[in-house]
Amino acid sequence: MLNNIVQNHLDFIVFICALLAERFLPLVSWYHPNHILSAIFSAISQRIYKKTDTKQYHYLAASMASTLILSTVLIIVVLLLQFAFYPELLSGLILYLCLENSSLNKKAIRIARLVKKNQKSTARELLKPLVAREVNALSSPGIIKAIMESVILRTARHYFVVIFIFLVLGPVAALAYRLITLIQQAWRSDIAPNSSFLMPLKLVLFIVEYIPIRLLALTIASLKASKKSMHYIKHYGRHFYQTNTGWLLSVCSASLGVQLGGPAIYNTQRFNKMRVGVERLPNADDLPQLLNTLNQTRFFWLLIIISVEIIKAVLVFKFA
Repeated sequence: MLNNIVQNHLDFIVFICALLAERFLPLVSWYHPNHILSAIFSAISQRIYKKTDTKQYHYLAASMASTLILSTVLIIVVLLLQFAFYPELLSGLILYLCLENSSLNKKAIRIARLVKKNQKSTARELLKPLVAREVNALSSPGIIKAIMESVILRTARHYFVVIFIFLVLGPVAALAYRLITLIQQAWRSDIAPNSSFLMPLKLVLFIVEYIPIRLLALTIASLKASKKSMHYIKHYGRHFYQTNTGWLLSVCSASLGVQLGGPAIYNTQRFNKMRVGVERLPNADDLPQLLNTLNQTRFFWLLIIISVEIIKAVLVFKFA
């Protein structure tokens, strides 16, 4: 009987194991496959991107390059899944490699501690790989705001959205999404965020993230300061330069009672992004509160997923 239960729910067991492995056994960033892939993607962009080229060329070059990367990797993965004796285990490995949360949280906590000790230079150096913006001139509140925004957006995209796509569309779709985020992240390191070269990827990510990001934002809003969160979404989120990002920053700003967003410098160019909230600037003590809010949201999502799986099992047993 135990063997039958394991066989019938092997995919869900592997899913839970992947979440636990990411939580307690995260890969160190310098030997994570994402590190190697990011270096490859960055080298590709340097070969095909020229600032003086036309918008049409940028659109075409970015679309073709990303399509070639995705098709190459996904064809190999699909073939491996087809010939694998236990494809569920390979799917779990794919999910484990796509998720990123625990290592990011540890780095964020370390940065907050350094800011508290007034070691801003070290904090900036640790922050630099985590954000696309320039950090050399950031003050203490600026460092905390930058790492908080990075934690919010990276946790949403590299954890919650990955899980949503994995459960709804499967491991191949989750891997494709994660590769697109890696490509965009690698290309943004040397290219201005408003460049036409990045527009195809931005459009794809916006469409893919539209539903899961809003579900995540509404979950956070339901846990804390729901009325204020909805007001912020209407006042700030819908008018932000990217509405998916705007929704997340709005609900987090409302729940924490701090100001997020605001101007930022990318590749020596200043971008006047909207400030979200009218409260005080964040400090180092706000980061643990943010992590606690995201952990509560993660636990709520996990509870819903387990409940759905239990209901499915009961229905299968009842009508078997």
